[in-house]
Parts: sequence; C-alpha cells; structure tokens
Amino acid sequence: MTGGGPAGPVRTAVVTLARPAGAYDVVSLAVPAAPDWSAARPGQFLVVPGSPGRGDALPRLHWLADVSVDPVHGTAVEVAVPAGGGWDLGHRLRLLGPLGRGFGVPTAPVPALVVGHGGSAVPLRWLVARLRARGCAVHVVLSADDPDEHFEVASLRRQTATVRLTAQPDLGRVATEVLEQEPRIGVVYAAGPRASVREVAQAAVAAGRSVRVSALDLDEPLLCGTGLCGQCDVRTTGAAGGRSLRPCLHGPVVPGEQVLDAPR
Repeated sequence: MTGGGPAGPVRTAVVTLARPAGAYDVVSLAVPAAPDWSAARPGQFLVVPGSPGRGDALPRLHWLADVSVDPVHGTAVEVAVPAGGGWDLGHRLRLLGPLGRGFGVPTAPVPALVVGHGGSAVPLRWLVARLRARGCAVHVVLSADDPDEHFEVASLRRQTATVRLTAQPDLGRVATEVLEQEPRIGVVYAAGPRASVREVAQAAVAAGRSVRVSALDLDEPLLCGTGLCGQCDVRTTGAAGGRSLRPCLHGPVVPGEQVLDAPR
C-alpha cells in the first residue's frame, strides 16, 4: 500500500477468482485489511488509476458488487467488469477505494423498491442482500439495453418478492406502477442514467416515499472519480437558485429530492 491523494491510499489488490455473468465477469479481489472495508456499502466504487506507460492513460471506475471481511480468510472485494476484460487469476492491480457514500438500509424492516438500469445495477444485488438481512421485503425493477446486461437476475429472484424487467424508457412508469400496487413500500432506491434516476425520484416523491438515488453513472466515460475534474457534476435548480452537485464527492448516493430538477 502506498500513499495517495485526496481520495486516500492506493492499495494493491490480487485477482483470486473470475466467473462469467452474462455481459460481465464477476472478479474477486484480495485486498489489504482496512477499517473502511468493514464499513463499505453498496453504491460505493473503486478507481483503478491509469498506467500511461502501458497505454492506459485514463482511470477505470467500477462499482463495488460485494465486500466480505473475514478475520481468517481476509478481505475480498467483488467488482463486475466487461466480459473478457483480461483480469486473469493472480493479476495484481492498484486501486483506490472504497470511495463515495453508499446506500444505507432502514433501521427497522420496511418494504423497499430497488430500481436500476444496465451496469448501474451492479451494486443492487448487494443492496438487496443487506435489505433482506434487515428483514425488508424487496421489490425490484430493472432495465437494460441488452438482456445479457441484466446483472445476476436469478440471484435477485431468489431474494426478492418480485422482479420486473423492462426497457429503459419505461423504467419510471413501471416503478410508479409498483408503488401503486404495493402501498406498504416505504423506501425507494435507484441507480442508473440521470434521466431514469430523475423519473424514479419524481415518482417516489409524488407517492410520499423516502428515496435515495445514485447520481453517478459509471457507464459514462469519466476522467477521475476523485472530485478533481468536475466531469460528473450535476447542475440542479430549485428555490434557492442553481447549484452544482459533484456525485463522486457528495454522493454517489444522495436524497432523491436533490436530483428532481437536474437537467436531463
């Protein structure tokens, strides 16, 4: 482990397992033990710094798909990378993380709705597991541009009350239908492109539900992930006038009300 910048230390991880999952390879990384792994949450992410000497100038950002901290077997982190991404067993890489603010779970059991699109849904399997461990019944709505981009739907079906698959343009409408059909849902979580997240947040607020959303879309090319470049900034408007939300620093997970007026 070496010194890092404002995002924290750069750590060395080792690939210990890789398995196919549709359009992704789910990769397990052995990482040095640290207190922040024990506190990691779904919705946080990793940055793999670029290596200009290897022709890889830009960093790569990956959602945390799971974190397991075991005093005997060590700390293991899961990420999902594009299938055939070249992360072979034993490969060593540098990374920054866990970064950002993730999704919290209710202090008491309450039915929840979890909504996601494409690669942004990668953290949601972990979020559903945490909600189920808290005793929450969970309903899921997912969209993807290609069926193979749905992330581990079979696992989600085993853990949830319902799973509905749809197309991205219908994500907000289907989420609204679920809220109408399941009046006991008390909290809504959403992750995906800005327009889709905004529609889900609008539906949740209109229905009087608490809502938390991920305001960072890692399917878009990003330059840093550590708050330096400003590329991920979301310009919001409201009664207090315009302001800028920097998801990689102020989120990625924020109250849904903060993105209600964000431009599409």
